[in-house]
Amino acid sequence: MPRTSLKWASPGTWAIVWTVAAVLAVQAVQAERPRIYAITNVRIVVAPGQALDNATIVLRDGLIEAVGSEVTAPPDAQIIEGEDGWVVYPALIDAAANLAIKAEEQDSSGPPNFASIMASMARGREDRPGSPHELSVVTPEYAVVDNLDFKDTKIEKHRKMGFGIAHVIPTKGVIRGQSAVIALRSGEPRELIIRDRLVQVAALGSGGFFSFEYPGSKMGAVAAIRQALLDARQQATWLERYEANPVGMARPDFRASDSSLISVTEGKTPLLFVARSTLDHGRFHVLAEEFDLQSMTLGLGCQEEALRLRAGQMPILLPLQFPKKPKVDDEEALRETNLKAMQDYLRAPRLPQELLDGEGQDVAFVTANMETVSDFPRNLQKIVEGGLSEEQALASLTTIPARLLGISETVGTLEKGKVANVLVVNGDLFAEKPEIRFLFVDGRHEEFEAAEAKGDPSAVVDPRGTWEVSTEVMGRSNESTWVIEGSEGDYRGSSEGARGKRDFESVELEGDALTVRISAPMGVLEATVIISGDTLEGESSIQTPQGSMSLKITGKRVSGPNGTR
Repeated sequence: MPRTSLKWASPGTWAIVWTVAAVLAVQAVQAERPRIYAITNVRIVVAPGQALDNATIVLRDGLIEAVGSEVTAPPDAQIIEGEDGWVVYPALIDAAANLAIKAEEQDSSGPPNFASIMASMARGREDRPGSPHELSVVTPEYAVVDNLDFKDTKIEKHRKMGFGIAHVIPTKGVIRGQSAVIALRSGEPRELIIRDRLVQVAALGSGGFFSFEYPGSKMGAVAAIRQALLDARQQATWLERYEANPVGMARPDFRASDSSLISVTEGKTPLLFVARSTLDHGRFHVLAEEFDLQSMTLGLGCQEEALRLRAGQMPILLPLQFPKKPKVDDEEALRETNLKAMQDYLRAPRLPQELLDGEGQDVAFVTANMETVSDFPRNLQKIVEGGLSEEQALASLTTIPARLLGISETVGTLEKGKVANVLVVNGDLFAEKPEIRFLFVDGRHEEFEAAEAKGDPSAVVDPRGTWEVSTEVMGRSNESTWVIEGSEGDYRGSSEGARGKRDFESVELEGDALTVRISAPMGVLEATVIISGDTLEGESSIQTPQGSMSLKITGKRVSGPNGTR
């Protein structure tokens, strides 16, 4: 039998070992340090319609320990002394979001190319692992929780808007799979997953004529969903009989889609319907009634009509997507604009109020399917200006989504014993750009620096006219022509370059700082430039799927302005 000889380490080696051990021990103690905070002398909105002045909230180890006007900060707490104008709210909850999913292709609205057509024709069940449904667009077994990417940069952007929790939904197919609810903070995935398979998601999508795959129409999508639910219901019956007495019975076949839908047909798992047209809500109601489903509907946005949305007779998740402003600047543009487009644009800010004043359906505001998620705060301000009370708006971002997601016992309000998801805002939460100072998620704290004002807020300039603009990106210059028109408080404009003409989504002037927003193939650009006489200059960045790119912008006015202020 071989013998192992032991050699004692030298004194120097032991010194190194003990030093490393001591460092690790200190790090462990620091990692376990209690997270105790007290935010004092602030206005606290405990829940929509319930506010306390000159109050204190105490957070300990991820939970709310105390809240009230008579609460005293404990001696072991880190004190955050409130400042004039600070208001404390429950952190916001996004009840439907498209973020943090890795390796998932988004739905494409454009026509398929030759390669995608040939791939579709060649695709079969054998190309998909497991025991899938015959239709590749029916994947109820897919689970977001197995495909989460907590390094997604969209998470940080959500946090900067005040969101502490997001309900992440799959975006691909007819029966798309199972959603997940996550905490929006850094940490290990096991710490961040709140609900792993919350709802099943379905949409009346189709591949169209050129997809060479069923369903190719809206009617086909309805039939596919209905048949999948019937199959799951029948499978549940067969399994129940087989488990009760298997003698003399053939074992039922297993299909992943049936297994994942059985809990839906039994009313245990809700079904979230994603609208693709304004008529879908009525179709969803018929399916929900036939199968006695727990269900919710994700709308198209604020361009819809309240009557259409209510047709589903189920809770509504409403993306704060606004229709683009119709062009009515000249006679030709006016002829190209139809009456419905103008009505939709004018009605959009008032739609949430119409829904909430209606038949008692729950309405939660969400970011899912928004073209530009960063528009969310701006559009939230517009619906409050359109008549929705701040109390109703806050409920649609806190208590209502918490209830719809089944987590209202732990989040949505600032009460003793609930999770310490806390948002601190300087001023108005429902401003166009709310000044968020602190966000706590699970009691973990992040401080946001107050935004610095750009330019001279007291300056008076006129931005109108035609500008020759040079934009430098990665060392290369791109030339374009900006045209700014309109009047104070209602500016509009466009940019025209080598790739054509694009209208600005918004044009805003504050002092001598001009901010324009435009959608481009690479992403959304929001640029702020400082106007000095007939020149402008500024720096910005554009968000692309590959990350952020910096831009340097300079320009000179070559004509105009066409009026006086």
